[in-house]
Amino acid sequence: MIFFTTQEVEAWINEDAPMVDLTSHLLGLHRLHHQLGMLQVQTRHPTRVALTEEAGRIFEILGCQVTQLTASGQDVPTQTSILTVEGPAEALHRGWKVAMNLLEYFCGVATLTAEMVKKVEEKSSIPLLVTRKHQPGLKKPLLKAILAGGAVPHRLGLSESILIFENHLNLLGGRKALPELIENMQAAACEQKITVECDDLEQAIQAAQAGTDAVQFDKVPPDQLTPWCADLKARFPGLIVLSAGGVGPKNVQDYARTGVDGIVLSSVFHAKPADLGVTIQSLPA
Repeated sequence: MIFFTTQEVEAWINEDAPMVDLTSHLLGLHRLHHQLGMLQVQTRHPTRVALTEEAGRIFEILGCQVTQLTASGQDVPTQTSILTVEGPAEALHRGWKVAMNLLEYFCGVATLTAEMVKKVEEKSSIPLLVTRKHQPGLKKPLLKAILAGGAVPHRLGLSESILIFENHLNLLGGRKALPELIENMQAAACEQKITVECDDLEQAIQAAQAGTDAVQFDKVPPDQLTPWCADLKARFPGLIVLSAGGVGPKNVQDYARTGVDGIVLSSVFHAKPADLGVTIQSLPA
């Protein structure tokens, strides 16, 4: 479970309406003390739901009550209510767009992720691994969205995984230095696996011989990757082989058939927002 503090949710509200909802105020909604309303969010297409819990907390902080909520990770058809809230008219309008922006964007990410996970599962049992290449400041909500979509984080950040890039090696003597570098890293981080990014089969063989646990190919076409995987698996049975870069809905199944152990991508972060509708209406006094 991804935990969001009350302070984080309050910051979302404060960003959109830091002082007053001017339209609602000038319309006099703040004077309707005894008039309660109901806000309902509905899908306009099949959707994998994400961050409804946080959207609900937005309204609860504003003094409303959540009466219906579809949990993150659920698939729902068109015209399904995923969130229903009751409360003061002014509070419903103040939270409306903040909650909608949250739901539309992250339901869109979850929906695309779920579609790609399904495509992979039709061809293989390997995981879809989502990178840390997201917009700054959105790590937690995006992580919750991709988990709701059925994917797995590739790297939560630089502090918890080891992935050696060419730019590291350029400062440390090149790829010929890999044996000593990997030996020292394995001794220091004995509980961690080490991955080396590679551009071709020769580099992957060199990294495997140096003792790496995994190799990650970057932007290698599937038809080229397939024989490379077979070669590496034959020579180094315990080696983990990953593919990364350039993977999207149109070619993810091609990569799933190559023999890799996991597909690394970030394209789900650029998903089209979900199309959701909102209605606000008055409740009987």
